[in-house]
Amino acid sequence: MTRHGPGPRGISLVSGGSGAIGEAICQRLHDDGWAVVVGYVSRERAEALAGKLHTDDVPSWAVPLDMSDSRSIRAGIGALLAEVGRVDAVVFNGGVSRTAPFVETTEADWAREAEVNFLGPVLVTRLCLPAMLEAGRGVLVGITSEAAKVGDSGHAPYAAVKAALHGFFRTIVREYGRRGIIANSVAPGPIDTPMLRYTFDSPADAERVIAKLRKLVPVGRLGTADEVAAAVRFLVSDTTFVAGQHVSVGGGVSMN
Repeated sequence: MTRHGPGPRGISLVSGGSGAIGEAICQRLHDDGWAVVVGYVSRERAEALAGKLHTDDVPSWAVPLDMSDSRSIRAGIGALLAEVGRVDAVVFNGGVSRTAPFVETTEADWAREAEVNFLGPVLVTRLCLPAMLEAGRGVLVGITSEAAKVGDSGHAPYAAVKAALHGFFRTIVREYGRRGIIANSVAPGPIDTPMLRYTFDSPADAERVIAKLRKLVPVGRLGTADEVAAAVRFLVSDTTFVAGQHVSVGGGVSMN
């Protein structure tokens, strides 16, 4: 565990913090000395995670944060800022995606994915940024996807809005980098998580698809949630000179 003096090194908020990747990110940041706020839609798992992480020196707690609901976002961020006064780092994890060919997608599909994967993070940034600017520092990290870099058949809305999120972050760096605001994206490739496996009808189906995915990854395997979390920790804790970048954690899937 890395520590930088007594107490937390800052306040970090992780949306979608109780999923497999979100939990790994929360754990990594807390181990690195960050107080962690677990943003959630489903309360029980998030509060259990916050309770597990919490210590007297480096606290952790959970706040409701439904990225599809602007009222939930305003209430959650408002309560957080009222309690602690600032947020030093925000990690936008999670999202929604429907699998369908482009011509079968609906306006509702596009609206839903844009709302959760893009507009929610934009609103959170808008609410947190004034306090970051006042403090003279702030870190934003978006969990996007390799699909945002190379496209992905069957996931046109997801690829498009995740790419939009990265474009938004680059603009934030252009506008506010000189005032201490750093923003980057992490683009996971195929990551072996329970959610990935639960999308199939049976474990056998999951294994067949995962075997095909392994063949598409140059390093020959799927990634882990902790490998995504390691990239996030680096961007949050270890650098203020990496800015506006789309960091791949995909085993070489999107190599140029």
